[in-house]
Amino acid sequence: MSFFEELKRRNVIRVGIAYVVVAWLIMQFADVVLGNIAAPPWVFQVIMLVLAIGLPLVLVFAWAFEMTPEGLKKEKDVDRSQSIAPQTGKNLNNTILVLLALAVAYLLFDKFSAPENPASASLSQESTVPESGINPGKSDPGPVPRANADNSIAVLPFANRSRDEDDAFFSDGIHDDLLTQLAKIKDLKVISRTSVMRYRGTQMTIPEIAAELGVSRILEGGIQRAGNRIRINAQLIDVSTDEHIWAETFDREMTVENIFDIQSEITRHIVTAIRGELTDEETASLAQRPTENLDAYEAYLKARVFLNDPLYSQEKFINAEEWLEKAVAYDPGFAQAWSSLVGTHGQAIWLGYDDSPERLQAALDALNNAEKFGPGLPETIAAKAEYLYRIKGDFHAAEPLFAQASEANPGDSDLLIGLATTERRIGQFEQAITHIQMAIDLDPANLDARSVLLDTLLNMGAYKRAEPLTDLWIERYPETQIFKTYKARILTFAYGRLNEAKALMTEVDPNLGYQYFATITDIFLFDRDYQGLIEILGRPPLSQLTDNGIYRTMIPGLLGRAYRYMGDTANAEKYTRQAIEIGTAYRPNSIISASFNLQALALAYANNKQFDKALATANHSLELQTESDDSLTGTWNSINRAMILGMGGQLDESLAEIERLLNTPAGLSRWELYLSPDWDFFRDDERFNALARPENLEEAGQ
Repeated sequence: MSFFEELKRRNVIRVGIAYVVVAWLIMQFADVVLGNIAAPPWVFQVIMLVLAIGLPLVLVFAWAFEMTPEGLKKEKDVDRSQSIAPQTGKNLNNTILVLLALAVAYLLFDKFSAPENPASASLSQESTVPESGINPGKSDPGPVPRANADNSIAVLPFANRSRDEDDAFFSDGIHDDLLTQLAKIKDLKVISRTSVMRYRGTQMTIPEIAAELGVSRILEGGIQRAGNRIRINAQLIDVSTDEHIWAETFDREMTVENIFDIQSEITRHIVTAIRGELTDEETASLAQRPTENLDAYEAYLKARVFLNDPLYSQEKFINAEEWLEKAVAYDPGFAQAWSSLVGTHGQAIWLGYDDSPERLQAALDALNNAEKFGPGLPETIAAKAEYLYRIKGDFHAAEPLFAQASEANPGDSDLLIGLATTERRIGQFEQAITHIQMAIDLDPANLDARSVLLDTLLNMGAYKRAEPLTDLWIERYPETQIFKTYKARILTFAYGRLNEAKALMTEVDPNLGYQYFATITDIFLFDRDYQGLIEILGRPPLSQLTDNGIYRTMIPGLLGRAYRYMGDTANAEKYTRQAIEIGTAYRPNSIISASFNLQALALAYANNKQFDKALATANHSLELQTESDDSLTGTWNSINRAMILGMGGQLDESLAEIERLLNTPAGLSRWELYLSPDWDFFRDDERFNALARPENLEEAGQ
């Protein structure tokens, strides 16, 4: 009998086949379980090793022993005439068939059971602006540039494996820094932080996450701090094969140098595996360490926790500023911390909660220090762009700096949004839309980018392009109320459906955001519900805005108009005088606060029938921010001036401006002219009525 026939007789081959199938099933089960409990990669590797070692042992055992009616015996002690090896072979055949059926069933389940995620299925639809618009003469953007899918990666949130839950900020900070490093690598699509953070603690598998985000590689890992030691483990996974391309555990002394070295090493492995070797420029960039002071670095990471909060509020910037001040106190040469301070100071001025001379000087000092200690860094370039944008109001100077910073960090979605918001300020609306789409491509879960996109479209008057996106996002993100606010603006300014708009705004929690303020006050004003307007301005949180530089003159002026339209002359005069007193005494230090103050003051003068002062103030505001300076605020200045011209009796000049502004992005809407009581002085002029008549008036049933 040949050796092969002896193997068959002793059922060695059958046992081997059965063992391989069972081992494969065990590995699939272990992969799912270990992935869900975030076990370190060595656990799975140990299981693979044990199973591999077991195979030759099982084969030797099957050769040397045989199952008999009396139990297991050595093969040499079994009488072949009494052997039940053939019967055992048949049983093994049946067992193998059952095991193979289970394996096939698992493969089919894995392939077909998980439905396509609706969010990923429509991502390209979401991030593509509908082509139908109302802005003649401007072409819609072409296809959005997207990185090759083979060069794409998502870095999942690092697990905090420290005993102290407060160390979560550290894990998040390291994760954020790694994303920042990867964002500097050209030809690499890196999914941004907002989109990957929602997978913290997820039960989804790696292939499911990759399918949602549209990436070919996933990096996952964990961080543990213990005393003066830090341990970081990371593993890079090829989604197509679900195999580990690279995995490593770093166990080192807790120093800033070691932390940055580990980040650079992880980045190098990622780039090598996906794109190839790093360029000399990229290698030099990774070698730079922002600080050598561990306390400064930890304070900076804590500030980043607040800055990464998706809610756009003054509280986040106040809290972040506290930690950034600590960071630069620990290390006065920490350029990135100084750059972030430029941003927090700029937001204080931009949002109007502090535009004092001391704040302006602090912003300038922070910028000077950023440029001194980090000249040429992308963060420094972006900080100067922020300074020019939010403090100086020089959008034309800010735009090329945002573009330069974005080119240096092509994977940074926040820089793309910063570039886009600047481009629309200088009238490049379609280019802004293209860059917002690119930001959404890098950060699919970033709802702020979607908000900026809708805001841009509505400022353009492109309601037909904005509406389908608004409806889609209200359905998909019902808890995100800003989309309902935009829908209410569309209902008001595109269709004049005030009842629907007002009903929708009851589903939105009152807040201090400008979009909420502008939308709710416009709806009450256009609906001529003056009592409702007065009441909402007197309730928190809007009642708190009287201390804000942007609103302190605007709100009493708006109350004065509401009382005048109600016929309450005494209160109308009271609040109009208050607006004039506040507006003339207020000396804002920022362009944005100054422009809003002058607009409100000019209207207050006009409502007090001081038309010469009103027009002079409106002209001053327009000189401060012309339409060429700022395609948003400058246009609002022009609208304000056109109204004052008409109120003062200069009807022909006013009508010419109205006609022009109806065809200007961020200009006038026919429904605004048709509904707003602010334009009632013009109702007897048929030339005005012809301009104000909405094209869809009959469709709206009015």
